[in-house]
Amino acid sequence: MLLVFCSAFYLAFRFLQPEFKSLPFYDPADVNPDLVEPAIRGVGKGHTIADYSLTDQKGEVFQSTSMKGKVWMADFFFTTCPSICKNMAVQKQFLQDAFADQPLFQIVSHSVNPEKDSVSVLAEYANLNNVDYTKWKLLTGEKSEIYTLARTSFLVARAPTESIEHDFIHTENFVLIDQKGRIRGFYDGTSEEAVKQLVIDAQWLLKRP
Repeated sequence: MLLVFCSAFYLAFRFLQPEFKSLPFYDPADVNPDLVEPAIRGVGKGHTIADYSLTDQKGEVFQSTSMKGKVWMADFFFTTCPSICKNMAVQKQFLQDAFADQPLFQIVSHSVNPEKDSVSVLAEYANLNNVDYTKWKLLTGEKSEIYTLARTSFLVARAPTESIEHDFIHTENFVLIDQKGRIRGFYDGTSEEAVKQLVIDAQWLLKRP
């Protein structure tokens, strides 16, 4: 009887448990070299988002260190974008609703046009897009700092091919970051299907602190 019980327990555990899943870790060596600063191309292990400080839509200081222990999605946008940013905003609203009751998930949107996207402009944009301040931060600051972050930390933008005055980042990438600041996925922020997968992946990370 003991043998039968043990056999039945093993079969139930083996075949009725959900399939094990793991998410990759993305380092500079894993990303298209065109989207990585030359100085860090080929770096293969241990990449994390650098600590930084910017200003949010309420004029308060946002410290990236506040994301430690949280799962977060980062993207780069600008408030007057007439194309992909509109679809990205819809998908970020979807994420906001999906994790409304999950305090350990955060959305962090960085403006790539900080000269125009002042605190007051971000606040107005937040009102128009039903942004929950506790869940979704809109950030502005020095252009050079934001662009360096996009290229050396979040790995979503090509190196500039023109002068800094004409340098402009335009990307649909949503970047999923885990509790230790490591990149765990890139998703098309204009795609409903891709963002639904981001939700699944973020939920998986949240269960594994």
